[in-house]
Amino acid sequence: MHRRFALALICAVSLTACNGYFGSSEGDGGDGGGGGGDNSDAQGIWTGTVTSDILSLHMLVTPTNELWAMSWNESFSQVRRLTRGTGSLNGRAYSGTGTTFGTGDTTAENADITGTVTSASTFDGNLGQNVTFTSQFDGVYDQPFDLAAYAGNWVGRDSASASGVNFTIQSNGNFEARMTVSGRPDTCNVSGAVAESASGKNYATTTFSFGNATNCLSQHAGTSMQGVAILLTPRDEPPLLLMMATNNDQTAAWFAYARKQQ
Repeated sequence: MHRRFALALICAVSLTACNGYFGSSEGDGGDGGGGGGDNSDAQGIWTGTVTSDILSLHMLVTPTNELWAMSWNESFSQVRRLTRGTGSLNGRAYSGTGTTFGTGDTTAENADITGTVTSASTFDGNLGQNVTFTSQFDGVYDQPFDLAAYAGNWVGRDSASASGVNFTIQSNGNFEARMTVSGRPDTCNVSGAVAESASGKNYATTTFSFGNATNCLSQHAGTSMQGVAILLTPRDEPPLLLMMATNNDQTAAWFAYARKQQ
């Protein structure tokens, strides 16, 4: 007891750090791996893989911890899954709930989202339905937003059609998309716009609506959707556009990737 009192007195007089005796800041509740202390920051654009079925993954977490994640495989010309959710952080631990959508005219499923985040570095976890992933922070998230870079013609794959989707985006962000849905007599048309998000980060918000029931999937026909768009410029590859959206009550979704045509 006398030794501890003496050490405490020395610390008070000399203003030196005595953490080696009384315990480090990490041991007293600092951010040492997920509980207590300051939270990590999950916001960002995250690029990685779905380890449970070897797909590419791109994920956006906004400053309010809203999460949008899309898995896809360009080599096989397919998009697989969209997860939209919201969550919170406790230290480095992210947890939340959301909805998962598959391709085609599918039913939405509930998703429990968990993960471990190191700010602006790594985000690994589970998107629900045993869909595990690893990802790394993409610095494009902090670059200035450039609406003009979205303008042009884009060709890719979406969650509704069997033969792909074509986008035409104007310099003001207005766009038209066209796709052919299996068993439908003509093209399903989508019209909408992308715009800078209010967050000031480098992603877009998007709103759009589908054409009639004759040519679009039944869950999409005449429906309006809202979501996000991400523009990436990988080295030695054409720019990549990712579009993710749901209707208001999150019972239906549409998501796509497309490459810019030079």
